[in-house]
Amino acid sequence: MELTEKSILVPVDFTENSEFALQHAIQMAKYINRTIALLHIIRKDHEKPAAMEKLTVFSKQMQEKYGIETVCLVRRGDIFKAIKNTAIEINALLIVMGLHSAKRAIKVIVGSNIPFYLIQSSPINDTIKDIVVPVDYNEKNRVQMNWVTLLSKYFSSNINIIKPFISNNYKNEKMRKNMFFIRQILEEKNIVFGVRTAKREKKFNEEIYDFAAEINADAIFIMSYHFKEFILKSKHFNMKVPVLCINPATNTQILPGRF
Repeated sequence: MELTEKSILVPVDFTENSEFALQHAIQMAKYINRTIALLHIIRKDHEKPAAMEKLTVFSKQMQEKYGIETVCLVRRGDIFKAIKNTAIEINALLIVMGLHSAKRAIKVIVGSNIPFYLIQSSPINDTIKDIVVPVDYNEKNRVQMNWVTLLSKYFSSNINIIKPFISNNYKNEKMRKNMFFIRQILEEKNIVFGVRTAKREKKFNEEIYDFAAEINADAIFIMSYHFKEFILKSKHFNMKVPVLCINPATNTQILPGRF
Protein backbone atom coordinates (compact mmCIF):
# COMPACT_ATOMS: atom_id res chain seq x y z
CA MET A 1 0.00 0.00 0.00
CA GLU A 2 1.34 3.42 -0.97
CA LEU A 3 1.31 6.45 1.27
CA THR A 4 -0.83 9.28 -0.05
CA GLU A 5 -0.80 12.98 0.84
CA LYS A 6 -3.02 14.19 3.65
CA SER A 7 -2.95 10.80 5.33
CA ILE A 8 -3.87 10.18 8.97
CA LEU A 9 -0.79 9.58 11.11
CA VAL A 10 -1.08 7.24 14.11
CA PRO A 11 1.94 7.03 16.48
CA VAL A 12 2.24 3.47 17.81
CA ASP A 13 3.90 2.44 21.08
CA PHE A 14 2.15 -0.96 21.15
CA THR A 15 0.03 -0.09 24.18
CA GLU A 16 -3.76 -0.39 24.33
CA ASN A 17 -4.02 3.28 23.43
CA SER A 18 -2.31 2.60 20.10
CA GLU A 19 -5.17 0.35 19.06
CA PHE A 20 -7.72 2.84 20.38
CA ALA A 21 -6.06 5.55 18.26
CA LEU A 22 -6.18 3.30 15.21
CA GLN A 23 -9.88 2.65 15.80
CA HIS A 24 -10.53 6.40 15.68
CA ALA A 25 -8.33 6.77 12.59
CA ILE A 26 -10.25 3.98 10.86
CA GLN A 27 -13.54 5.69 11.73
CA MET A 28 -12.31 8.88 10.08
CA ALA A 29 -10.68 7.18 7.11
CA LYS A 30 -13.93 5.48 6.14
CA TYR A 31 -15.66 8.85 5.80
CA ILE A 32 -12.89 11.07 4.43
CA ASN A 33 -11.09 8.40 2.36
CA ARG A 34 -7.55 8.83 3.71
CA THR A 35 -4.57 6.51 4.02
CA ILE A 36 -3.56 5.57 7.57
CA ALA A 37 0.16 5.64 8.39
CA LEU A 38 1.46 3.90 11.52
CA LEU A 39 4.55 5.47 13.08
CA HIS A 40 6.95 3.99 15.62
CA ILE A 41 9.80 6.06 17.03
CA ILE A 42 13.21 4.55 17.85
CA ARG A 43 16.23 6.06 19.54
CA LYS A 44 19.06 4.32 17.64
CA ASP A 45 19.48 3.27 14.01
CA HIS A 46 20.30 -0.35 14.81
CA GLU A 47 16.80 -0.75 16.32
CA LYS A 48 15.10 -0.10 12.97
CA PRO A 49 14.90 -3.67 11.53
CA ALA A 50 13.37 -5.12 14.70
CA ALA A 51 11.03 -2.15 15.09
CA MET A 52 9.81 -2.40 11.49
CA GLU A 53 9.19 -6.12 11.91
CA LYS A 54 7.18 -5.55 15.08
CA LEU A 55 5.20 -2.71 13.51
CA THR A 56 4.48 -4.81 10.41
CA VAL A 57 3.12 -7.62 12.60
CA PHE A 58 0.93 -5.10 14.41
CA SER A 59 -0.30 -3.74 11.08
CA LYS A 60 -1.22 -7.21 9.82
CA GLN A 61 -3.03 -8.02 13.05
CA MET A 62 -5.03 -4.81 12.76
CA GLN A 63 -5.82 -5.56 9.11
CA GLU A 64 -7.18 -8.98 10.06
CA LYS A 65 -9.19 -7.45 12.90
CA TYR A 66 -10.56 -4.32 11.19
CA GLY A 67 -10.15 -5.01 7.47
CA ILE A 68 -8.04 -1.95 6.69
CA GLU A 69 -4.52 -1.66 5.27
CA THR A 70 -1.97 0.69 6.77
CA VAL A 71 1.47 2.01 5.86
CA CYS A 72 4.29 1.37 8.35
CA LEU A 73 6.88 4.03 9.18
CA VAL A 74 9.81 3.84 11.58
CA ARG A 75 11.72 7.00 12.39
CA ARG A 76 14.65 7.71 14.71
CA GLY A 77 14.64 10.65 17.07
CA ASP A 78 13.19 12.30 20.13
CA ILE A 79 9.49 11.41 20.40
CA PHE A 80 8.54 15.04 21.08
CA LYS A 81 10.03 16.15 17.76
CA ALA A 82 9.86 13.02 15.61
CA ILE A 83 6.06 12.83 15.53
CA LYS A 84 5.71 16.44 14.37
CA ASN A 85 8.59 16.12 11.89
CA THR A 86 7.17 12.94 10.38
CA ALA A 87 3.73 14.51 10.05
CA ILE A 88 5.29 17.38 8.11
CA GLU A 89 7.43 14.98 6.05
CA ILE A 90 4.41 12.99 4.81
CA ASN A 91 2.14 16.05 4.69
CA ALA A 92 -0.36 14.48 7.09
CA LEU A 93 -3.88 15.78 7.51
CA LEU A 94 -4.16 14.83 11.17
CA ILE A 95 -2.30 13.02 13.95
CA VAL A 96 -4.42 10.60 16.00
CA MET A 97 -2.59 9.76 19.22
CA GLY A 98 -3.31 7.97 22.46
CA LEU A 99 -3.06 10.23 25.50
CA HIS A 100 -0.93 8.86 28.34
CA SER A 101 0.37 12.00 30.05
CA ALA A 102 -0.76 15.60 29.67
CA LYS A 103 2.72 16.90 30.49
CA ARG A 104 4.31 14.73 27.80
CA ALA A 105 1.58 15.41 25.26
CA ILE A 106 1.91 19.19 25.52
CA LYS A 107 5.56 18.91 24.48
CA VAL A 108 4.51 17.10 21.31
CA ILE A 109 1.59 19.35 20.45
CA VAL A 110 3.03 22.83 20.97
CA GLY A 111 4.25 24.31 17.70
CA SER A 112 2.70 21.67 15.46
CA ASN A 113 1.03 23.03 12.35
CA ILE A 114 -0.89 19.76 12.05
CA PRO A 115 -3.74 19.14 14.53
CA PHE A 116 -3.65 16.34 17.10
CA TYR A 117 -6.69 14.18 17.83
CA LEU A 118 -6.07 12.87 21.35
CA ILE A 119 -7.89 9.78 22.57
CA GLN A 120 -8.10 7.68 25.74
CA SER A 121 -10.60 4.98 24.75
CA SER A 122 -12.44 3.41 21.83
CA PRO A 123 -14.90 5.54 19.81
CA ILE A 124 -18.23 6.00 21.60
CA ASN A 125 -20.34 5.88 18.44
CA ASP A 126 -19.96 4.78 14.82
CA THR A 127 -19.62 8.36 13.66
CA ILE A 128 -18.63 11.79 15.01
CA LYS A 129 -22.15 13.08 15.49
CA ASP A 130 -21.87 15.71 18.23
CA ILE A 131 -18.90 18.03 18.57
CA VAL A 132 -18.42 20.53 21.40
CA VAL A 133 -16.61 23.67 20.28
CA PRO A 134 -15.55 26.05 23.09
CA VAL A 135 -14.96 29.60 21.86
CA ASP A 136 -13.91 32.81 23.57
CA TYR A 137 -13.14 36.39 22.57
CA ASN A 138 -9.72 35.52 21.08
CA GLU A 139 -9.78 35.83 17.28
CA LYS A 140 -7.37 32.89 17.04
CA ASN A 141 -10.39 30.68 17.77
CA ARG A 142 -11.55 31.27 14.22
CA VAL A 143 -9.15 28.68 12.81
CA GLN A 144 -11.38 26.06 14.45
CA MET A 145 -14.08 26.80 11.89
CA ASN A 146 -12.00 25.19 9.17
CA TRP A 147 -12.08 21.91 11.05
CA VAL A 148 -15.70 22.36 12.04
CA THR A 149 -16.69 22.67 8.40
CA LEU A 150 -14.45 19.80 7.30
CA LEU A 151 -15.78 17.28 9.83
CA SER A 152 -19.36 18.48 9.45
CA LYS A 153 -19.09 17.93 5.70
CA TYR A 154 -18.08 14.29 6.08
CA PHE A 155 -19.86 13.28 9.28
CA SER A 156 -22.94 15.56 9.16
CA SER A 157 -22.03 16.51 12.73
CA ASN A 158 -24.02 18.71 15.07
CA ILE A 159 -21.86 21.62 16.26
CA ASN A 160 -22.39 22.60 19.87
CA ILE A 161 -20.82 25.98 20.57
CA ILE A 162 -20.16 26.91 24.18
CA LYS A 163 -18.90 30.36 25.16
CA PRO A 164 -17.92 31.82 28.54
CA PHE A 165 -19.98 34.30 30.51
CA ILE A 166 -18.19 37.65 30.10
CA SER A 167 -18.94 40.81 32.08
CA ASN A 168 -16.10 42.96 30.77
CA ASN A 169 -17.46 45.29 28.07
CA TYR A 170 -14.31 45.28 25.93
CA LYS A 171 -14.04 41.49 25.94
CA ASN A 172 -17.78 41.18 25.42
CA GLU A 173 -17.56 43.24 22.24
CA LYS A 174 -14.75 41.02 20.94
CA MET A 175 -16.84 37.98 21.84
CA ARG A 176 -19.79 39.42 19.94
CA LYS A 177 -17.66 39.90 16.83
CA ASN A 178 -16.31 36.37 17.10
CA MET A 179 -19.80 34.94 17.40
CA PHE A 180 -21.01 36.98 14.43
CA PHE A 181 -18.19 35.50 12.35
CA ILE A 182 -18.85 31.95 13.59
CA ARG A 183 -22.60 32.13 12.98
CA GLN A 184 -22.03 33.52 9.50
CA ILE A 185 -19.69 30.65 8.55
CA LEU A 186 -21.92 27.92 9.97
CA GLU A 187 -25.05 29.33 8.36
CA GLU A 188 -23.33 29.70 4.98
CA LYS A 189 -22.23 26.05 5.16
CA ASN A 190 -25.71 24.90 6.27
CA ILE A 191 -24.25 23.31 9.40
CA VAL A 192 -26.57 22.42 12.26
CA PHE A 193 -25.42 24.24 15.39
CA GLY A 194 -26.48 25.57 18.75
CA VAL A 195 -24.93 28.06 21.17
CA ARG A 196 -24.76 27.85 24.95
CA THR A 197 -23.37 30.47 27.35
CA ALA A 198 -21.60 29.16 30.44
CA LYS A 199 -23.02 30.08 33.82
CA ARG A 200 -21.54 33.08 35.61
CA GLU A 201 -20.80 31.16 38.80
CA LYS A 202 -18.97 28.23 37.16
CA LYS A 203 -15.53 27.97 35.60
CA PHE A 204 -15.63 27.80 31.84
CA ASN A 205 -13.68 24.53 31.68
CA GLU A 206 -16.09 22.88 34.10
CA GLU A 207 -18.99 23.94 31.91
CA ILE A 208 -17.26 22.39 28.88
CA TYR A 209 -17.00 19.04 30.67
CA ASP A 210 -20.60 19.17 31.88
CA PHE A 211 -21.85 20.11 28.42
CA ALA A 212 -19.90 17.30 26.72
CA ALA A 213 -21.19 14.77 29.24
CA GLU A 214 -24.77 16.05 28.96
CA ILE A 215 -24.96 15.58 25.18
CA ASN A 216 -22.71 12.49 25.08
CA ALA A 217 -20.30 14.32 22.76
CA ASP A 218 -18.09 12.40 20.34
CA ALA A 219 -15.34 15.04 20.27
CA ILE A 220 -14.26 18.35 21.76
CA PHE A 221 -12.25 20.98 19.92
CA ILE A 222 -9.71 22.93 21.93
CA MET A 223 -7.09 25.52 21.00
CA SER A 224 -3.53 24.61 21.96
CA TYR A 225 -3.15 27.55 24.35
CA HIS A 226 -5.99 26.06 26.45
CA PHE A 227 -4.70 22.50 26.19
CA LYS A 228 -2.71 22.01 29.37
CA GLU A 229 -5.38 23.29 31.74
CA PHE A 230 -8.14 21.51 29.88
CA ILE A 231 -6.46 18.09 29.73
CA LEU A 232 -5.31 18.14 33.32
CA LYS A 233 -8.83 18.95 34.44
CA SER A 234 -10.40 16.46 32.07
CA LYS A 235 -8.27 13.74 33.64
CA HIS A 236 -9.62 14.82 37.01
CA PHE A 237 -13.16 14.58 35.66
CA ASN A 238 -12.32 11.23 34.02
CA MET A 239 -13.35 12.54 30.62
CA LYS A 240 -12.79 10.07 27.78
CA VAL A 241 -14.08 12.26 24.96
CA PRO A 242 -11.50 12.70 22.17
CA VAL A 243 -9.96 16.16 21.97
CA LEU A 244 -8.97 17.78 18.69
CA CYS A 245 -6.16 20.16 19.60
CA ILE A 246 -5.56 22.96 17.10
CA ASN A 247 -2.75 25.49 17.04
CA PRO A 248 -3.51 29.05 15.92
CA ALA A 249 -0.84 28.52 13.24
CA THR A 250 -2.45 25.33 11.95
CA ASN A 251 -2.02 24.90 8.21
CA THR A 252 -5.55 25.07 6.84
CA GLN A 253 -4.86 25.12 3.12
CA ILE A 254 -6.39 21.69 2.68
CA LEU A 255 -9.59 22.73 4.37
CA PRO A 256 -12.71 24.17 2.78
CA GLY A 257 -11.82 27.83 2.71
CA ARG A 258 -9.59 30.16 4.69
CA PHE A 259 -11.79 32.51 6.62
